[in-house]
Amino acid sequence: MPESGKLEQLTGDVKEYLMTNLEIVKLQATERTSVVGSGLLTGLIIGGVGFMFLLVLSLGVGYYLSGLFGNNYAGFGILAGFYLLVGLVLFLGRKKMLEEPFRDQIIRKILHKK
Repeated sequence: MPESGKLEQLTGDVKEYLMTNLEIVKLQATERTSVVGSGLLTGLIIGGVGFMFLLVLSLGVGYYLSGLFGNNYAGFGILAGFYLLVGLVLFLGRKKMLEEPFRDQIIRKILHKK
């Protein structure tokens, strides 16, 4: 009979060990999710402010170029052409310039590598 008590103790210890490991996995997943989520939210806020800056700057440059050329359409047309060129460069190099760095940064954040 004493072995029966040891078996029950062992079973209880294994259950406690598994529950503790499950709790650790939950906490680690929560931490990693919060790190990635906060990084995403921070990026969105900074991106929004950057977008507003770029928008106002673009309007200023468009009006400046319009005044330089004496034609309202010319200044904004040149600016649109510039953004088209930037867009094409980003589209053609999207894997190397955008997808890979973003993917690597997300993986580093999830795995806590610096």
